[in-house]
Amino acid sequence: MRASNHSFAVGHADQVAYYAGRHAPATWPHQVGAVPNTAHCFRRRAVLDTPDIPARCRILVGTAGAGKTQLAASEARTAWQAGQLDLLVWITAGSRAAILTAYARAIAEITGRDPADPEQGAREFLAWLRPGGAGETVRRLIVLDGLVDPDDLRGLWPPDHPVGRTLVTTWRRDAAREGLGRQVVTVPSFSSAEAFGYLTAVLAASGRVEAPEQLEAFARELGHLPLALAQAAACLASTGLSCADYLRLLGDDSRRLTDLVPDPGGLPDEQSLPLPYAWDLALERADAMEPVGTARMLLELTAPLASDGIPAAVLIAAVRSLDWQRTDRPAEDAEPDKRADETLALLHRWSLLDYDPADQDRSVRVHPVVQRAIREGVSASRAAELADLAANLLFVASRKSADEANLMTFFLVHPRDEAPHLRSRTLDFPPNVLRSNVEALTRNAPAMMLGSGDPGLRHGWSTGHQLHDLVLRVGDTLADDGRPQAALDYFETLLPTTADRLGARHESVTKLRGRIARLRAESGDPASAIAEYRCVIDEHLALLGPEYELYPSERVRLVKEVSELRYRLAYWLEQAGDLPGVARVYRDLLADDGYIAAVDGRTGPPDSELRRKAAEWQGRAGDPAGAVAIYRQLVNEQFRPHGPQDPGTFDTRFRFGHWLGESGDARGAVTVLADLLNEQLRVLRPDHPDVATTRQALTYWQGQSRGRRWRRGR
Repeated sequence: MRASNHSFAVGHADQVAYYAGRHAPATWPHQVGAVPNTAHCFRRRAVLDTPDIPARCRILVGTAGAGKTQLAASEARTAWQAGQLDLLVWITAGSRAAILTAYARAIAEITGRDPADPEQGAREFLAWLRPGGAGETVRRLIVLDGLVDPDDLRGLWPPDHPVGRTLVTTWRRDAAREGLGRQVVTVPSFSSAEAFGYLTAVLAASGRVEAPEQLEAFARELGHLPLALAQAAACLASTGLSCADYLRLLGDDSRRLTDLVPDPGGLPDEQSLPLPYAWDLALERADAMEPVGTARMLLELTAPLASDGIPAAVLIAAVRSLDWQRTDRPAEDAEPDKRADETLALLHRWSLLDYDPADQDRSVRVHPVVQRAIREGVSASRAAELADLAANLLFVASRKSADEANLMTFFLVHPRDEAPHLRSRTLDFPPNVLRSNVEALTRNAPAMMLGSGDPGLRHGWSTGHQLHDLVLRVGDTLADDGRPQAALDYFETLLPTTADRLGARHESVTKLRGRIARLRAESGDPASAIAEYRCVIDEHLALLGPEYELYPSERVRLVKEVSELRYRLAYWLEQAGDLPGVARVYRDLLADDGYIAAVDGRTGPPDSELRRKAAEWQGRAGDPAGAVAIYRQLVNEQFRPHGPQDPGTFDTRFRFGHWLGESGDARGAVTVLADLLNEQLRVLRPDHPDVATTRQALTYWQGQSRGRRWRRGR
């Protein structure tokens, strides 16, 4: 590169104006601008290899830190060293002004004549490049590195020419929106093999050797992102940490990414930003675009969720719910669904996430290092708020009823009385998607998902903290999906952690144990389920003792929980054929109902349906007299408010007559059934099925009554 004796430069790093006297024109080959040095242990990647003749204009697109600049530099350096170029122009394209200045500098060096200003210089340079221009036969490569905004290149794209090539690196996936013959090349993170090879080489250069499984785990935890691996490897080299040590620090919630990468002065490969800040500019620009302010909120909401797939329905619901909370919400529907879709597409264009609306289950994918950087960029209170919102929206979006989900979403977040317009849309998604997102939330917000118990109340029934319903929803969904063993494994794995955090007798632990018992029974082990239900019931009942100071409302809630467990126990006792056991459970349920009524101050008779079921099980278990006692009381209660002809009493009177007969009182059964038949004939049609049933039962017990009188006479 030639320079005059009287040249100097002024301005910012991305906008430099050159003022120089006349100097000699360039001779070929000639380079304008500095190509970045080769990264330490740079490994060539096949991403730029194409089976066909490559396009003369290629655009390398990828998230920050994917290695786009190094790939472009390698391409430029290889072509230069192979003697394939007469002119190489490297431009740091952070702004339109920087591009104009670089073009002006290039034409000044090529011609030896200084343009009047950067705009004039850019026009002269592009004219020189065009077919028929002075540089028509000059083999050239123009690299525009780090293009932030495609609009900065409007009218400034190097012209297409058989001897000219252009290479652009950018975050923006829409950089090729204008012009033909522009080939977009997506630059992903390293593959597993590429990451392993890179780490092996970097550590070997500093005399370090690590076990292959440690290197693989190290690369996996950093998402195979080249920038993350380079800065983490530099940290290993400078501190002497092993991969295992680094992974432990990486998993420590008290450590931030800034603690695990070198200070700016120690960054490798001429990097300018520590890892956590690599995406700040892209997010700032995206958030300033329409719809303004939504991009940051949505990206923050993805941060605690699964990196490998988030249903768009969750994020769309977030925008809808926030719309309903706005005090300045317009009267007309602001189409939040459309705005959410546009914002996700915007974040996709800036390579901050991947958005595929055709994949309803895993519409959104975010690099895990991007997620961590975003999480660490918000306050603790904001992180908790985001995790809570994500969990609630994920819960309602996972329900099978779209209208129900929309309604629940509304009431979760909006205090007003009016309900939103409910849109019918399928929101259900597979259990594995739900599970991966819940696991991510549990890792990133364990106190919110798993509760946070009070050590002083570790054996109490409830500490005020709960296992989030979403956590239970995962196992329930697995069971509903026909995978009971997977559901059982999930709940059994979750149980020790929950019991440790909340206490062995916490209601959330009870819910888990109840589900475990049910799934064991459904897997062919009802005896285990029965034993588990009885154990949990006994533990709950012990909490009603005087040594536990519970508010009346807590006692009622505890007894209701016991009642739910008793119903499940009764079901499995019935399946096991233990009819006396079922009858005992229903007697206990009657006692529970009486206890709740007494604490609540409820007046009037106990629950009629529960007493009917208790009576039936008494009779089926071999105690017809017990069934008769309950039905007699029910009949007497029903006669008082309704009168004997009310159809609602007919079934109770029929069952009363049946069990009278079964208890040995056939004459009493005949009396009850005959009265019932007469009243049914007054109220119902003669051909009504209930009339026929009563008539048949009456005939039977009349026969039984005559037979017994005849036997007594003999």
